[in-house]
Amino acid sequence: VANDVVAAAWKQGIDGSGVKVAVLDTQAVEDYPALKDADITYRLGRFSGMDGNEVECKVGGRPLTATIKAGDDGYYSSHGTDMLSWIVGDGGNYTLDKAGMLGAAPKARILHITTMGTSATAATTLCDAKKLGDASSDNGADVRTAVDWGARIINRSQSGGLDDTDYAGYVDALRHGIIMVGARANDTTPGLDDLTGDPRSMETFPGVVMVNSVDESGTLASTSDVMDGNVAVLSYGANVLKPINYVAEGDNRVGNGGTSTAAAVLSSYLALAMQKWPDATGNQIIQSLIRNTKSGKGKPVIDPERKRGFGEVDLNALLTVDPTQYKDVNPILEYQMKAAAQYPALKDWYTQDCKTNPDGVGTAADNVPCEAGLIGQEYERQQTAWKKVEQCRSDGGSDCMQYSATNTADGSTNNTTTPNRQAKPEGDPSQSASSGMPVWLWGVIGAGVIIALAAGYSIRRYETASC
Repeated sequence: VANDVVAAAWKQGIDGSGVKVAVLDTQAVEDYPALKDADITYRLGRFSGMDGNEVECKVGGRPLTATIKAGDDGYYSSHGTDMLSWIVGDGGNYTLDKAGMLGAAPKARILHITTMGTSATAATTLCDAKKLGDASSDNGADVRTAVDWGARIINRSQSGGLDDTDYAGYVDALRHGIIMVGARANDTTPGLDDLTGDPRSMETFPGVVMVNSVDESGTLASTSDVMDGNVAVLSYGANVLKPINYVAEGDNRVGNGGTSTAAAVLSSYLALAMQKWPDATGNQIIQSLIRNTKSGKGKPVIDPERKRGFGEVDLNALLTVDPTQYKDVNPILEYQMKAAAQYPALKDWYTQDCKTNPDGVGTAADNVPCEAGLIGQEYERQQTAWKKVEQCRSDGGSDCMQYSATNTADGSTNNTTTPNRQAKPEGDPSQSASSGMPVWLWGVIGAGVIIALAAGYSIRRYETASC
């Protein structure tokens, strides 16, 4: 994970400095040795009841806290602690004779939002409740908290369902060009047939970079070696350090860290790329990520077997290929919108309007809420904004990126800062282009997207769990 490319980047001062990364995960051990010098702000997530109102989350009768101390309830590590360590860890451990986890972006700024207790698993209720769902994590609100904090990357090494009320928060992250990194489940159950997204799950929400796990040789982890059309990128999570037993103090061994670790490692690499290219938007970084994988060689080529996505992350390419040459449109979102439009069962998912079909698409048992139309609208906005950038450049204009989707996320051009919030010379802002009908549908069939159409289409739902 902290390989020669990472070491070379550190020598050049590329260590994640100035990049904000939000990590949504379980309670972390705040005094874990590998995190002692890390810049981490811990915050308890929002929890809501069946009526949507905010409620207190209690686990075992006690209010859930944002962090725990080493040794509390016998825990010296946790899933959340591990994810933080893979991003900003300094290699420290409880005992000097045992190796600790070393993150690739040790100087990144972290907002850790606690979404569940340390001992929570897929088979347990997150919060004490009279019945399942009485108190659950408010996923959309937590994502919006990260957006408001100024995160450029959101790492969520979890899988789980989303409600229609969560969509607006996720779309807000898409609007601001925030890279959302998610982890597929650690199982060998086949996933979606194609890269079409599914807004009902956090890891398959359109535009999210869903990660599968490989070892240093590029071999898929045995625990997730399966066809899954929504895998976008492969990252390192197999043959890495991991605690064998959370209650065993400092007991780290080489093993399978799973897709969770792969997602966190990818987030650390993306933080390095963002520091290296401060003028690049998050969408442009994703464009570079999927084009410049170890198999991509400059072009986004998806695995026809739908097991490896666009390929294995190539950090060296991320740090040497200038991403500002690419358009400010989330390429995963673009692929998913075009792919979904070619399936009869999915073609209406992202073109919905709650005013005309408030009940959504599908049956009561398999319903895609009408709020999914917000995703298609956001993709349309990104495309329209980029056309304005191209027109500005064609007209010989300067600072044309002020019209891009990321720089017009809040409704008007913003040329006072870079995507990293660094000051730029003042410009002459104007209103962004207004949206019209979904123009992306007209050219879908001839769009050049290579899709292996399946005879049927399967959808998989997950219970909330860490990966």
